[in-house]
Amino acid sequence: MTDNDRFRFVSLLALELENGDITLPSLPDVVLKIRALLERDNCDFEQISNAVSIDPILVTRLLVFANSAYYNRANVKIETLDAAIGRLGFEVVRNTAVSLAIKQLYLAEKHRHLSKYLRTIWARGMKLSSMSFAIARRNPGLNEETAFMCGLLHDVGKLYILTKSQDFPEFLGDSKGLEAALESWNAQIGKSIIESWGFPEEVAESADPGTYLDEHTHLDPAMVDVVLVATVLVDSAAEDALPFDEIPSCVKLGLNEANIAGVLDSYRDKLKSVQQSLS
Repeated sequence: MTDNDRFRFVSLLALELENGDITLPSLPDVVLKIRALLERDNCDFEQISNAVSIDPILVTRLLVFANSAYYNRANVKIETLDAAIGRLGFEVVRNTAVSLAIKQLYLAEKHRHLSKYLRTIWARGMKLSSMSFAIARRNPGLNEETAFMCGLLHDVGKLYILTKSQDFPEFLGDSKGLEAALESWNAQIGKSIIESWGFPEEVAESADPGTYLDEHTHLDPAMVDVVLVATVLVDSAAEDALPFDEIPSCVKLGLNEANIAGVLDSYRDKLKSVQQSLS
């Protein structure tokens, strides 16, 4: 790929971001319905159950999830949707619905020529969401299901960049240039997409740590801290000894060598359960 081609591609991304033209397909109706219901003060069990019941794939995935080792500690199998919702809770139901929708975007047949890249990003998203969940779970002031969503959506900007690269076929053959574009533009584009889908501001901001991270260690941790640390842990080699006391977000989250093993155990359990439910 020539320098001119790279410039044209990056200029297109910059122009679409500036004009607010960053869009991906809308989330499925069932996701929007569940999310709208959960935003109501008077949301009840029957409403959630009715919304979920129209999507047989989601029903099946919720039953698998509810019977996974992570959520079925007592080894009591359940076989009805209502029982699954009761065991999992409304937020897990919402996150499972969103996870299925995002997976379908990444693995859509029309993007099969991009599958090598998209499957890698999707697999990393599963790891980031599970790690974010495990980190937030040990902090009483943080919602672990919101953290899961932040991790899941963290790389969604890369999905958009890859789909746009279809207009520049030569770009896919330039792995170095493509990787540079993915890393440079993911955060800003991802935040724009997350906002357009109507997720809370803390979820959108977590996609762009470079802009929204506050390194003052006396402050309470935020979702952007959770996702930053999740990224560090997921991307580090197993034998790496992380300098926890030198990473402000780790300090805010209270992570250190003494308790990181427990976080990693929780991460592996959650990841296994999520992979099982979405496979």
